[in-house]
Amino acid sequence: MKSLKYIIVPVILFLMCQTAFADGTKDNPVLRAARSVLTLIDSMSVSGIDRRYIDVPARPWQVVIRGNVNRASLDMSSTIDGGSLFLDLTGNFKSEPHITSGSDLYAGVWAGYRGYGLGYMSHVSGAGKGSLFTLGATGGCYGINFRRHTFETDEFDVYTQGQKIDGTPIDTTMAAFVFRPIRVKSFILDGYYMFNSRRFSYAAAYDQSAYQLRSAGSLMVGAMYYYSHINYEDPLNADMILNMDNIGRMRQWQVSLGGGYAYNYVPVRGVLISGMLMPMLTFYNRMKIYRYDSKMRQMAEAEETFDEEDAAALLIDVLSNPAAMQLKPDTQRPVETQTSRVALNFNARASLTYNLGEWSYVNVFGQLYNFRFSHEQNHGALTEWFVNAALGLRF
Repeated sequence: MKSLKYIIVPVILFLMCQTAFADGTKDNPVLRAARSVLTLIDSMSVSGIDRRYIDVPARPWQVVIRGNVNRASLDMSSTIDGGSLFLDLTGNFKSEPHITSGSDLYAGVWAGYRGYGLGYMSHVSGAGKGSLFTLGATGGCYGINFRRHTFETDEFDVYTQGQKIDGTPIDTTMAAFVFRPIRVKSFILDGYYMFNSRRFSYAAAYDQSAYQLRSAGSLMVGAMYYYSHINYEDPLNADMILNMDNIGRMRQWQVSLGGGYAYNYVPVRGVLISGMLMPMLTFYNRMKIYRYDSKMRQMAEAEETFDEEDAAALLIDVLSNPAAMQLKPDTQRPVETQTSRVALNFNARASLTYNLGEWSYVNVFGQLYNFRFSHEQNHGALTEWFVNAALGLRF
């Protein structure tokens, strides 16, 4: 229930604005300034457009009930010298966890004025946990979106590859779990500029603050800022930290630029099918790695016999007292920062809109992101896609 405030506040603000503007703004400088801003937005929404191709709704306010199916997939890979740590291994040992949020369902609301607004959705179904916050600003020739997604999970698949000391190869995928959830947080801010804003409307496809009357397309350029924080730093996760080359936490920053094409197809009046594809070059790619030491690594490096009985005894100790694992920053290299070379990512969107009339519409749109990272013998990628279903009301 705590997250309800994020849903109720935009609706209350919407109703307050409607009431205030209806009562007049002559004696209130704040409301008078707000009215001026809305008037400017109104003029920008029709400036320079070809009215044969694009039109704007007479009712500028929107309240949108949204449902969202979201899936995030985190693939990591680490190679360590298994022979120096484990008595039954020789040579390199590779560990590749495949972590997914599952196909989780979110529900919430978005409220705004001619494409300028914010929304919040809370997790309602699925194996993971998390939330979604969105902020949008869409004009005639541009679109700006902000999206924050958080999720956590304690179950995943892991692929391991190596060789035992007797020559037996290790090449298997198995289900795994951690005692404390792996937490993933991502922030994405992207913006676009359309060159054919006279006849092509990005807003018509993705926030329904305009109508696309005839089919049209546009070349476009875009920029994206991305930040992620992957955290499984906990004494109870010491075995995973050990297999990931002592890494228990990662932070990443990326800035990308790209160019692509978008097309709005209008098969019949009131129906719009839209698609956008934009390859992007990541020219700024910075990572910060946090490494940790623990009793588990100390035992392995001491070449003690670490059999199933030892592991069970250690687990019992740690469950009753996590401090027994002695998890602490790695004394040799606790924090490392690295800026990687230029990389290729991509951004893709698709949308279907049906306008039910001046008052309402339904929309379904999806988006796919892909972000890659690399640091020495560790690399991976975070792929995220979502599908939004919306029922919008105009006032």
